[in-house]
Amino acid sequence: MKKIVLISTFCDTQEKQDILLENILKIKELGIDVMALGPNFIQLPPRITEACDYFFYTKDNPLLEWPVRAYTHWYRKEHSPEKILYMHRGLADYGWAALYQTKKLSQLALTFDYDIFYHMIYDLEINEVVKQELLSNKVNLIYPRRNPKNLDEVWETTLHFMVFDRPMMENIEKEITLEEYLRTNGVAEGEVYKWREKYNLKTSNHPVVDKIFYWENFTFYDYKIFPEFEMFISKNEPTDFKADGKILKPLTDNLRIVFHGFEDTIGEVKVKVNGTWYNRIPKPFEFEEFPVSSQNINELIFEYNGKQVDYTKDFSYIMRNLVYYDYRK
Repeated sequence: MKKIVLISTFCDTQEKQDILLENILKIKELGIDVMALGPNFIQLPPRITEACDYFFYTKDNPLLEWPVRAYTHWYRKEHSPEKILYMHRGLADYGWAALYQTKKLSQLALTFDYDIFYHMIYDLEINEVVKQELLSNKVNLIYPRRNPKNLDEVWETTLHFMVFDRPMMENIEKEITLEEYLRTNGVAEGEVYKWREKYNLKTSNHPVVDKIFYWENFTFYDYKIFPEFEMFISKNEPTDFKADGKILKPLTDNLRIVFHGFEDTIGEVKVKVNGTWYNRIPKPFEFEEFPVSSQNINELIFEYNGKQVDYTKDFSYIMRNLVYYDYRK
């Protein structure tokens, strides 16, 4: 049986590149061919690309953004039973980008003479179980995955490791469309679940593990402008937002900033918004609101302890953040 492993990559750090190369070499030691694919704005060193039998760059890395689709992470700070602060961080949805790589790898691999296709994400832990699976001729299997933050928790499906024969690979490739992804819950792993149900795919008894947790050490609620304290900044259109099933007071698009990461006071912070300076003495986890639409910021400068930081360009990259109080009574 002619086999090939198809590796999706987004290796923008040395650690990720080292893991990718390690996995390529492990697969090659088993006598299996390797095809890898990644976005062209991350140029991988020759030692990696030359270790593959096939390596392809794409100019695409189709992240989805609000209002099409976004990931939301939120933080809840209870000031009292009646007053609760919420901070919502909106980030680009990378689920479709992962599925897109899976589709492109499938399309490319199907043009070559292989019988068995293993889909893999670059940071899969290739342990003895995975090695035995690669050496077997079992096909049309999906694998559960352990939660990297809690290994006792197992998720039903994953893109990290899947194996298909040629007919099934052709079916799966056709299933991967943006329209189908947006039609349902918008989780890439959820698409694998749908394939399993539609084509009666078997599920392995051996959960796989990945080596890198995507959100490890990511600071969701601090934009790291000053080391003395933390800051979270809103950017939203006017909206009626629901919390715990009820519609809150309509949320304006005014710029709101939450200062936190300190106990009592940090003194005065100056904020220049569109040419106007505002002097504020913030309290921890109390937002400061400014009479300017967060959708129309053309200047945003902070000054603290004599140091100025121009955050205008960085603010333009913020996609959608919400800051509001939920008043319970």
